[in-house]
Amino acid sequence: MLVAAFMIIIMKVVTPHHLLAAWGFGMESQKIEVDEDLPNFFSVIKFTAADEILDEEENFQNKYGLLINDPDTITSLKKIIMPKKACQGTPWYQMLSNPKYQNDFNYIGANIQEREKLIEDGQVDMLYEEGERKGEIVDEQNELRKEQSDMVMILLNLAIIPDDVVKKIDFNPGWSRRFLKLMQTYRKEWDE
Repeated sequence: MLVAAFMIIIMKVVTPHHLLAAWGFGMESQKIEVDEDLPNFFSVIKFTAADEILDEEENFQNKYGLLINDPDTITSLKKIIMPKKACQGTPWYQMLSNPKYQNDFNYIGANIQEREKLIEDGQVDMLYEEGERKGEIVDEQNELRKEQSDMVMILLNLAIIPDDVVKKIDFNPGWSRRFLKLMQTYRKEWDE
């Protein structure tokens, strides 16, 4: 086996490139040009798909201090217009853009209005007992319910979270505020 490998290396060094290509040892016999006549990706994105990513990005920047997407992508998504021909289905492979994975992870994204009403965390509802909001779920419980769904996105994006933050985080109720403080501390130390 070693002798065969040695012979191939010698043949590759000594033999002219065009002969190697003719014998099938080259990666290409001619230059490959790919032109699928596809439009610019951002000109075929539906508003709903763009809003999903933009709402998630805003949620994670404000509540967790994280940039999940490239800033250039976010800028492009903010400028989209109604497409003449729209991309169908999930336009990118962001795992939670796929409804199958949303169901599998019991994930309700930040783009869903009043999502806290759809998230069930097993806790007894704490309701306002008086005033204009009597009978509504208290804000603190609403935030805790959103945390449950946001935890899925955090866990799927562990690779972009600094190790110092990951090592210190716990997922007990109220973890989002602690996570944001850890991220702010990390950024402050990074800037110093």
